[in-house]
Amino acid sequence: MSDIARRIRDAEAAGDHASVVHLLATRPVEAWFTLPVEELTGILLGLPAEAVRGSAEVALVARMLAPEGADAITEDRALSRSPNLPAHLRRWLVVTGAWHDRLNGDVARAYEVLIRLPEIEAAIPSVLDPTNGVRSLFLTEAALTALLLGRFAEALALFGRVLRVPTPSSLRFFLRVAHLRSAMIHALYGDPAAARAHLVEARRTPRTSSWMEPQLDPEQALVEALLDDEDPAGSFARILQLTYGPMGELWPLYLLALQRRGVLADRRVEVKARIEALMAAGLGTRGSALNSSVPHVLLAFESLLNGNVPGARRHLRTVQDRSWPTVIVSCMVGIAGGAPKSAIRELRAARPLTEGLRQAERHRSLMLGLAHYLSGDTAAARAAVDELGELNRRSGPHELAVMRILAPRLLELVAERIPDLLPEVVSPGSRGVFDMPSLTESELAVLARLALGETREQIAKALFRSPNTVKSHQTSLYRKLGVSAAADAVRLATKAGYL
Repeated sequence: MSDIARRIRDAEAAGDHASVVHLLATRPVEAWFTLPVEELTGILLGLPAEAVRGSAEVALVARMLAPEGADAITEDRALSRSPNLPAHLRRWLVVTGAWHDRLNGDVARAYEVLIRLPEIEAAIPSVLDPTNGVRSLFLTEAALTALLLGRFAEALALFGRVLRVPTPSSLRFFLRVAHLRSAMIHALYGDPAAARAHLVEARRTPRTSSWMEPQLDPEQALVEALLDDEDPAGSFARILQLTYGPMGELWPLYLLALQRRGVLADRRVEVKARIEALMAAGLGTRGSALNSSVPHVLLAFESLLNGNVPGARRHLRTVQDRSWPTVIVSCMVGIAGGAPKSAIRELRAARPLTEGLRQAERHRSLMLGLAHYLSGDTAAARAAVDELGELNRRSGPHELAVMRILAPRLLELVAERIPDLLPEVVSPGSRGVFDMPSLTESELAVLARLALGETREQIAKALFRSPNTVKSHQTSLYRKLGVSAAADAVRLATKAGYL
């Protein structure tokens, strides 16, 4: 038990309300995170109203932790309108408002107000933090919000500042938070070596008695599974067992990790089923950042891996954010759909999103090379591949698996130019999704009906089209696949992943 928690309990047991109020006013963060929320709420509601009204700090803590009973002891929320409220307490109100905005889906608004707080950019003391944990809390909230907004480099910088704050022993879980979430970002988009280093430090950080510690254990398990390249099937199973609930607000990162491991373990069907189940439960239905985009982006990516470009476009229609996961999948879909030049422009504009993130920058260069290659600019494609060699960015197992599905010919170009970037030999002559013809949504619908053995008339009735329209789609479908019969079309489409 922390010293603050013990002192608050002793004072509360003795009926010493003045001491309880003093401890809550001077050490609110330690009180908040070392006493169970239910216990602290009970202590707050057990204080005389006049004692709380005499302390703006305690009134704010009551507002945050006991909203249902706080009105009675904070004079009907008049505190926030008080002209005499000190500046540092007004900042608490800002953080509380941002927290509620983020939980309600407005991540962009939350980040906009958090990043302006003086505690975010102020110089960090080297020996003792006079804020008693307030700086660590504000920085952690800003970093988490940047992460959920998809601003990964900014989130890493903010978590780095958390690690530099002199932290009381009772609040060292803030260090574990910063290490684990930095490891998660690096494992997905940055430097895997840095991810492993952060994971080691997270394991070394002494555990506190805070109720936060068990909430961080699923995050650590997720990072450990994400970094396990030796056992793709085992690591996928461990992530699948975690489920999204224990991940709290980080559930979009959970889905990104699940998809990555699912590709390596060849368990993509289960990933898709999990995403669809979560969406049916309401996830991804509101928000302004990863909390709204990730499920749709991952389903679009799965459609793309199956050669279903129209289906991928359909999943992306509702996505509004322009975070890196959205941009890279959107560009892939654009390339597969015959718009490589548009993808080139978007990939170039996205450079600030990948700066300082080794894996993301590698993905960006690979897609640039592919887009140039398919647009006929072989010289530019080679230049993009050569950039990978200049930065010594060795390909990882996930992107190799993806590129084998999408564009094995690009891997052949990498093997030709910079063989050291590939950990294993690439078999020449393979065909990928980008080598296959792009089918329209109508052609795919006809193809699906042909696979069921339906006649042209049955297909026309099912799709509410005329037989002549179906015939036109069927003719175009056969031409693109290079076949002349329905059975051959279905066989080839199944092998290529369209069905």
